[in-house]
Parts: sequence; C-alpha cells; structure tokens
Amino acid sequence: MRKQILILILVVFVSVLLIFLLRQTQRFAHKQNSLYGLAPIQLPHKSIGNIAPIPMRELSGTTYHPQRHTIFAVGDEGDIYEIRTDGGLIRKGLLEQTDIEGVTVHPETGLLYAVVEGDEVILEIAPQTFRVIREFKVNRNFEGRELLKKGGMGLEAIAFIPNAFHPEGGTFWVGNQSFSLKEGKEPSVICEVTVPLLSSKAFSDADKIEGQISRFFSLPIIDISGLAYDQERQCLLVMSDTTNLLQEITLDGNVRHQYLIPGHDQEGIVIDRMGFMYIVQENGEIIKLEDLRN
Repeated sequence: MRKQILILILVVFVSVLLIFLLRQTQRFAHKQNSLYGLAPIQLPHKSIGNIAPIPMRELSGTTYHPQRHTIFAVGDEGDIYEIRTDGGLIRKGLLEQTDIEGVTVHPETGLLYAVVEGDEVILEIAPQTFRVIREFKVNRNFEGRELLKKGGMGLEAIAFIPNAFHPEGGTFWVGNQSFSLKEGKEPSVICEVTVPLLSSKAFSDADKIEGQISRFFSLPIIDISGLAYDQERQCLLVMSDTTNLLQEITLDGNVRHQYLIPGHDQEGIVIDRMGFMYIVQENGEIIKLEDLRN
C-alpha cells in the first residue's frame, strides 16, 4: 500500500512538472512568435470588382499616387500603367528593365520607385514620362551577413515611408521572397533600406549608387509578394501569395492582425486616401475593395 501511494505521488509530481514545462514552452513560443494564438480572419471588405481597363501582362506591383490621385501598376515584363481609381486607362508604357516586382511613390516629390528582382535595384521613375532618372543598387549584406542571397528568389515588394526628420527624407522597405522558413535557407525578411535620395543627385551607369540595409526583421510567413505602408494605422501591409494572407506589421516587426484575402496570385497591394484597397493579380486583374478594417 505504501509503495502504491509513493507511485501515485510520483505520477502526480511528474504530471505537474510536465504541465509546468508545457506552459513555459508556450510562453516562450509566444514571445518568439508574434503569431502565437493569432488566428487569421477573413478580411473585412466590400468587393467593388476588377477595374483593369485593358488586358495587362503579369502584374507584379501597384501604388497610389497622392498628388495625381491615380493608381500605378507594373508588370514582370517592364509594363507600367497609370489608371484612374474607377479603372479608366490614362496611359501605359514600357520600361527597359524586366523582372519589375513592385512599385511605390514618394508622396512629397511624386517620383515613382520600382524594384527589380534578382538585380536588387531600385529604379527612380518620372511619373509623367516613365523615364528612369536614377538607379540605386541595394547592398545585399547587413553587418557581415548576406541577407539578400545572390542567385536567390530576390526582392519582390517595396514601400516608401516618408520621414521629414530623416536626412534622405524617408526610407524604403523591401520584401525578400522565400519559400522556406528553415534555418540555413534563403531568409524571409523585410529590410529597411536607406537610399541617398537627397545626398546624391547624379546617375552613372558605371558607378551605381548604393542603398544600405539599416535594419531588418524576419517574417513568420513565406512568399512575400506585396508590401505597402498603411499611413492611417502606421504599419506595413505585408501580403503572401502562397498563403493568401495579409498581415499588419509594426515597424519593429510585431504582427497586429492577419487576414485571409480574396483572389489568387496576388502580387501587389495599396490603399488610397478614400479607404479603398487595390490588389493586383498576376493574371492582369486589379481588384478594388472597400476596406472595412477597424
């Protein structure tokens, strides 16, 4: 009898210890993973529909121009379009570079900036003529580590965040595409890049002007395909094509919310000043939604 009581006490002790260790592990996981316990919900929205005015080739990025009140969209083959927010085509052009994977705008100057996948280059583009003004090579390394792997999947998204107190007027955020979260594989990261927008005026083909990674954070999702700055909520909108997810992420890397988004092969996202969301898809559609997030 005494032996049975000792065994029972031992079993209870071990059970309590296991529960304690499990809870400690969960707390640790919560601290290490901002998505712990954060289940995705359907994006609150009202669908307006596809507003693409003409067939568009392999769309890969989009942005809203606050001065012109228009939408710009780019494609993998170098196509660039300007359309009205109701879908009317204003004009289209063709950039010499291909593998254009994202576009953003500097709200003060009105200049467009497109990212070239593989080359890890940011193009400065005049919105009136689609002329490339300057070209900025992004340094792949950060503190001795190659974050943007040469020969890897490459940069897939870009957003500019203005800052009147920054010496260059603001910084870019770029998303590196990766299809694995395993250690040693190409990292799924968002990088803040400082580019000499104000301190360097000249463009030279022989001597590319470099942008430097100033900080980064790893993401808990793969296949980053779109990136935008949500000024109202002061956060980044990070979109994943493979998982059909949209995340609200603070500038220190914390995930606030994550949503399941409509459509498929989503390649770019932006919000206009009226609260409408635009998602461009690889099949050439531009899906317009009324954004009903709180």
